Amino acid sequence: MPSGTVTEADIRDWCIAYLQRTADNPSIAIGPEASFAELGLDSASSAYFIVELEEWLGAELWPELVFEYPTISALAHFVAHGKGGVADAAGG
Repeated sequence: MPSGTVTEADIRDWCIAYLQRTADNPSIAIGPEASFAELGLDSASSAYFIVELEEWLGAELWPELVFEYPTISALAHFVAHGKGGVADAAGG
């Protein structure tokens, strides 16, 4: 779990690092606008991704977020600022 306040950039960086570690081809460049579909995340790998993100954040997230927010940037923005994300879990 990260210490202090988690920013949108922190979440985005974590997502990119996680996806680079778990990619079938770790040499591919993964940027913030990469879509989860383009990266080959299916429902099973998306579930693992969300569970790992939840553990890192110390907050509960909806499993369908990867499909509702289909890019790294969109997901990071929602989790940092959206209802049901880190800000909501932290009380604001």
